[in-house]
Amino acid sequence: MRRARTVTWDQVRVGLVLIVALTILGVGIFFIGNVGDQFATRYRLITLMESAAGIVVGAPVQVAGQNVGQVVAVEFIRPEQRPPSGEAVAVSLGVNTDVQDQIRADSRARVRTQGLLGDRLIDIEPGASDQPILADGDTLAAAPAISYEELLGQAADAIESLTTLSDDLTSTLGRVAEGEGSLGQLLVDDGLYTGMMALNENLNAVLGPVAAGEGAFGQLLRDDELYERLLSTTGSLDSVTALVLAGDGTLGQLVTSDSLYRALTASAIRADDLLASIERGDGSIGRLVTDEALYEELLKTIVDLNAFLQDVRANPKKFMPVVKVF
Repeated sequence: MRRARTVTWDQVRVGLVLIVALTILGVGIFFIGNVGDQFATRYRLITLMESAAGIVVGAPVQVAGQNVGQVVAVEFIRPEQRPPSGEAVAVSLGVNTDVQDQIRADSRARVRTQGLLGDRLIDIEPGASDQPILADGDTLAAAPAISYEELLGQAADAIESLTTLSDDLTSTLGRVAEGEGSLGQLLVDDGLYTGMMALNENLNAVLGPVAAGEGAFGQLLRDDELYERLLSTTGSLDSVTALVLAGDGTLGQLVTSDSLYRALTASAIRADDLLASIERGDGSIGRLVTDEALYEELLKTIVDLNAFLQDVRANPKKFMPVVKVF
């Protein structure tokens, strides 16, 4: 008959340590799973993208910045099955069911980066309350992803442009500091300073006597009598203007009365009637204007009279009467 083996205290301690370690490991796995939502109930959504650069299986899925799941698959779409919009990759998302009411038909999935240079993830925008909730297997629309490569390239181009601008500015300021060009002459030429000082002295020489009341300008600045006269003139002008506006005097009548207007209108009407009668040939003036025969006769008479006067000036004795003395 075999004798029972005796369990030593060392073996008991090893067993207790193993039990404690396994317990700690199980609790840790449980808590890690809860933190990462590994044990949550999930449903699948599919989003189509032109490029899934940086997106790998297991990448986080967020809704409004909160982790709600993981990427479960990244698959190419066969060329003949691609939609007209040109998406080439189908990304399957495992999303917790407790946020299903947040993801609706107008929600958009966007590729984002954790920090500036961190890992890529899928961030889903919550939808509006009047839109239907997406169910398991539905397609989630994707928003255009921000290309950080292009952004960094543009930043590099901007930095290069700033560097070039800084070099050009440094070169320009160096030439200015050496006195080149008009701006450089203004900075380094002592003649400008001398001219400004001379101008200041001349201004002081001119403005000093004026401030002291000398000369015509000085009198205008300091003479109180001139102010009183200007004030009196302004008052008189104001009084005259008031009389004119009230209709007093000839000028007031011209401003306020319409009799002058009526008289001018009547004169204009009479002048218009007179011109009309002349154009019709009425009266002597009208006949002179419209009758060509009368015009020719008058012109002939003027020519004959002119010839007679010339003859008189040339031979005055011819026209002197003969005087006989008895």
